Amino acid sequence: MALSVAKPRSAKRLDYLDNLRSFALLLGLAFHVAIVYAADIKYPLRNVDRSWTFDVFGEWVHLFRMPLFFFLSGYFSERTFRSKGMANFVRLRGFRILIPLVSGIILFAPAQYYVAAVSNGYEHNYFVFFWNEFLLKSPKPSHLWFLQYLVLYTFLYVAIRPVLNRLGNFFLPESRYGNFSTGSIQVKRAEILLFLGFWSTFWTCLINYFFLKDQTFFTIEPVQFVYDISFFAAGSFFIGKESTIIDGVSSKIELGILGILALALFWCFYWIKSIDPFWSYFGYTGDWRRVLHIFLKCLGGWAWIAFFIRFFQFFISDRTEVSEYLRNSSLPVYLIHHPISLGIGFGIVQETWPIWAKFPLHLLLTYLLTFGIYHLLIRNSFFLNAILGNAKAKPAPAES
Repeated sequence: MALSVAKPRSAKRLDYLDNLRSFALLLGLAFHVAIVYAADIKYPLRNVDRSWTFDVFGEWVHLFRMPLFFFLSGYFSERTFRSKGMANFVRLRGFRILIPLVSGIILFAPAQYYVAAVSNGYEHNYFVFFWNEFLLKSPKPSHLWFLQYLVLYTFLYVAIRPVLNRLGNFFLPESRYGNFSTGSIQVKRAEILLFLGFWSTFWTCLINYFFLKDQTFFTIEPVQFVYDISFFAAGSFFIGKESTIIDGVSSKIELGILGILALALFWCFYWIKSIDPFWSYFGYTGDWRRVLHIFLKCLGGWAWIAFFIRFFQFFISDRTEVSEYLRNSSLPVYLIHHPISLGIGFGIVQETWPIWAKFPLHLLLTYLLTFGIYHLLIRNSFFLNAILGNAKAKPAPAES
């Protein structure tokens, strides 16, 4: 019996990846609302009545969402570098991420720390806190840590790009994994998934052996930094090898198997994190448990990334007015949503309503207010788009 095989619809921009990133962004808004009501996940704002359901959702989202962003950033960094050259790459990437990082830390990051301070008895207003406690003492990126890491990864990538290219060609030779190589693509994809799991596990175990998960140096957490850069670096390996994970023909049976695998890995990860708390030192409950814990975390993240890429290829690959709107709004929405969610949540958690009334109201108001502010104030404002890093960069001058 012939397999039901579907070839993803063509997309000049790989539109399904844009759609996937928009989905991950929307999921991030839900994540920041859900963890207010989670039983175990620590967050500056917490509801009195909490449920483990939100812990499961939060851990699931956290397993793949940021690794997905870093993986795609690594892939598109290499693609942009090859097509634009180093000077234009640095200029374009700097414009896209450095401007929103600086403006975001000033405008949006303090809200999280102010809410935490007020919860602990701080009595002065926001502006006093912003100047005396945040700006003069300890400015931190809050939810903008992603942009902070991405800035560092970008400049580090420029410095070590030759090494990454050699590693990519060594571990994933084009003769075996290139787009025009022969052999079973399903076998190659399984090999790629296993390699990526071991790749991220190796680097994360190595750094976790020397540093605790929550240790911080100059707002950088070494364990998180290395874990995420393993996804970013791996993304740069797949130029000319897209058919193994980013693009190419796939079957719905393959998609189903990948989904079952991803779900099983998540539940295994969720189980082992309960017996090997990640905040503890390496080997706290046994070396093998920590290695298995990190392996399930890494492989689970990669499995969900591969699943969602395939899923969006099949079912959500078209460019529409809605998808274009979400793509254009993604950076401003990412920047502004967190203080909006905290502000709404700060009012809602004071009420005595049941948790299943608070959460959907909190979620709905966060989406409505975030996109309302973008649509009415930011979307058509060149100035606001510019300070949020969303204005188009001017093209490089033509060489004479």
